[in-house]
Amino acid sequence: MKVNTILVPTDFSDDAEKAISTAKDLARVFDAKVVVLHAYHVDIPVVSPMGGGYSLPQGFYENIREHAISEVERVAKELRDEGIDATGIVHAAHAAIAITDEAEKLPADLIVMGTRGLTGLKH
Repeated sequence: MKVNTILVPTDFSDDAEKAISTAKDLARVFDAKVVVLHAYHVDIPVVSPMGGGYSLPQGFYENIREHAISEVERVAKELRDEGIDATGIVHAAHAAIAITDEAEKLPADLIVMGTRGLTGLKH
């Protein structure tokens, strides 16, 4: 089996860091590129439950995007510093949509994701 591209979605949590570490190990085994993906989607209702609307600070979405780009680039740079071919990508979409879209577009041979380990009703 040849693995050229490994997609690693991240939310920058501890579990996601473990997935990045696993992807790094696999990238070394397969001499593959790692693509770090962060998907952010902010659901903000148009009106509040108490009536009226919400007022977001100027640049709210831009700040979220800039922070996401900064964090993804930090992770990709850490991988590159360890000799892994890595890039970072940010999507303003729901995670499931961004992951499947990017996996097809790349195309990704492997997706490595972390989990919070929730089961049953908690999951």
